[in-house]
Amino acid sequence: MARASALFIAIVQGRKKEVMYRLNLKQAQRLLALGLALLGTNAAQAKIVSEAEFWRLAKAPEAVIIDVRTAQEFADEHLTGAINIPFDQIEQRRSELPRDKSQPLLIYCRSGRRAEVADASLNAMGYQHVANGLGYQQLQAAKPTK
Repeated sequence: MARASALFIAIVQGRKKEVMYRLNLKQAQRLLALGLALLGTNAAQAKIVSEAEFWRLAKAPEAVIIDVRTAQEFADEHLTGAINIPFDQIEQRRSELPRDKSQPLLIYCRSGRRAEVADASLNAMGYQHVANGLGYQQLQAAKPTK
């Protein structure tokens, strides 16, 4: 993470030669997607869905719900059936993600911001159907009863 932070700073400061020397194309694309998400642009933003839409999408058997909060937050409370991959560990824990990049991924955190950053990483990794359900509390409150 320190290496990525140093490279992001080099990008912001315009030290192009240093950045291009250290990154291959795929790494540069991932870093750009992450930077766009951190800067708040819509270019790398997940499709934000309502609570009702989140739960409708979650009914699909192939849908994967990912809680991108910290392990402690996940241990305290999480949506039933969710897996925990903190937003800053998405790329390192890619083996826990579906191999099928067209499989729907439903992500959430506390407010939606960390999910935006996670989506930038997922987008750079080629995942095509990512939906941001925003906050855990709102999703839990809107969870349909059987």
